[in-house]
Amino acid sequence: MIEAAEKYSQAFEKASKEYFAHRRAEASNVATLLDSIEYSFFNGGKRFRPLLCYAAGEAMGLQEGQVTPFAMAVEAIHTYSLIHDDLPCMDNDDVRRGQPTNHIKFSEDMALLAGDALLTEAFLMAARAYPQLAGLLVEHLSKAAGLSGMIRGQVLDLGKGASTDSLSDLIHLHEMKTGQLIALCFAGPALIAGRNPQDFSELGMQLGLAFQIKDDLLDAEEEDDASFINFLGVVGSEQHLQSLTERIFNQLNELQLDSTFLRDLIHFNFSRQQ
Repeated sequence: MIEAAEKYSQAFEKASKEYFAHRRAEASNVATLLDSIEYSFFNGGKRFRPLLCYAAGEAMGLQEGQVTPFAMAVEAIHTYSLIHDDLPCMDNDDVRRGQPTNHIKFSEDMALLAGDALLTEAFLMAARAYPQLAGLLVEHLSKAAGLSGMIRGQVLDLGKGASTDSLSDLIHLHEMKTGQLIALCFAGPALIAGRNPQDFSELGMQLGLAFQIKDDLLDAEEEDDASFINFLGVVGSEQHLQSLTERIFNQLNELQLDSTFLRDLIHFNFSRQQ
């Protein structure tokens, strides 16, 4: 896994830096905004979603360059969501990944605008790179990020929508908040490869749920009503993650997604320590 991850990570970082350098040249009069954007975009995340895009693309026969712009678009949406999540009106966090959060570093107004810009840049990235598929890709990006996906999940997480009094409610919340963006990492490459993205929706949602359960296990000491630990306990959550991971591998076989890197990424989620 390490060799493939390094190869794809290097390609992703190189393309992303080139992209934002180009955008900086186009928007030189808002340099502070670009500083704010790049501060969060290049702030040392795991890049799980871009790597998943590459792994899914590899399994579908795509080349690295065919996947990179879409992987950037997904990460732009993810980064925007983190910037906004950290704001005082949301989670009010001062630190992310060991560094001051965007609004602490640059001010609330600039953090808000940086998030807004990253969301809209995601659509531009997809539209420019895949003109023949622009409509379909932007539709999938919008559904995963908006009212049908991540935003809906965030509203539920804030307690502003339906309750999360049961395990099924919690699963629905995280299918929206986390699962939709993970599922997008399969849908985009499928569209680019000329395959039906619906064939991979269940696989993506299950992997998104597994990713969230692992996060909850790593944060088991934190008190959070919207946590699998709250409903299943640590042992129950570990067992549920094990079962879910086994189902994911069975689905890979059914879908004939024969990629060592994709399998390694799923193993990585199961065993990661952060």
